[in-house]
Amino acid sequence: MTLDEKTIVGIYEAAKVKSFIDGKFEFHTRDEVKADLEKKLAAGEIEEDELNDGLQGFDSLFEFTADHIVNNLMPVPDGVSEEELREAVESGEVAGVKDGYIVLPANEWKAEDGRLYYNSGESRELFGEEQSPWDELTLDDEGLMDFGSGMFKLRKR
Repeated sequence: MTLDEKTIVGIYEAAKVKSFIDGKFEFHTRDEVKADLEKKLAAGEIEEDELNDGLQGFDSLFEFTADHIVNNLMPVPDGVSEEELREAVESGEVAGVKDGYIVLPANEWKAEDGRLYYNSGESRELFGEEQSPWDELTLDDEGLMDFGSGMFKLRKR
């Protein structure tokens, strides 16, 4: 797959997320992270909720729309009522609810000079000079898209 204004449109999932395993902060699959967390849980190094928290990055989806929006979709947490979801939407805390996912406030993507970019929304500075929040969207050797300031490798669903 190549990235262009037409092929980027769609829903993506995290194929790999940067995680600490064996003292190294590298990209790992869900299965690798889960196995490591289960080992730590069995050894009493972490609690059950830390195992679940450690896998959250794999549960989100990212939707690139034709109108240059990137929606971050997070599963609706267990126990959250329809009323709570409605209040969150009305207050602007979340942008909406879609197919069992909370839609977080969106960012933008753009095409410029034949390349695609994503607005990370980050405030960055280097040697006292403000840097652009726009990250280039590229594919690695496995065809996975680099995303989230280098924390995710996404695969199109």
